Amino acid sequence: MGGYGAICIERQYGSGGTEIGKLLEKRLMLACHDHEILDMALSNLTLSDEEKKQAGLAEETSTNSFLFGLSMLTKRGDGLPLSEKVFGEEAKIINRLAGDGKCVFVGRCAGYILKSKVKTLNVYIYADYEKRFDRAITQYGIPDDKAEDVIKSFDKKRSDFYRANTKCKWDDKENYHLCLNSGKLGLERCAVIIAGIYLSEL
Repeated sequence: MGGYGAICIERQYGSGGTEIGKLLEKRLMLACHDHEILDMALSNLTLSDEEKKQAGLAEETSTNSFLFGLSMLTKRGDGLPLSEKVFGEEAKIINRLAGDGKCVFVGRCAGYILKSKVKTLNVYIYADYEKRFDRAITQYGIPDDKAEDVIKSFDKKRSDFYRANTKCKWDDKENYHLCLNSGKLGLERCAVIIAGIYLSEL
């Protein structure tokens, strides 16, 4: 029958959700879309020099938090905050990419955006704090005296972003078909489980 049109992953910081998306890309031969969606959205919008300057200050090296920073910017001439303009543009891109063929999305509220368009497998990846702390240091290069603050900061940003755009709670299991503890299962096993469910619906 039609099967799933997309796998949509939301993830705690340091849980390896992005890496799981890449593993699924290789295992299932599906395109995995992540930060480039934001880049594409920004390229479609006309930003003033001041907005570009503020946007540059909002960027963080450990992950692309550009969109979260935009939520603090003032309203534009059309009355919409720039954050809403960017999210609207991202939604258009996600819908177009999903229409082009089956794929994997990491973040960006893709499961919510596509809910009335295609059948999605919505996944939430989480892990014990100790595992996330270790990954932040060893994989993302965060200094150990900064890791706790970075983890809390990004989890809050992702939670706030999800709630602002979906009116739902980011870590509520009711929003997902599958919630996996990557710290217990490992990234490869998580990818195997997700791929198995995805393929069972083909």
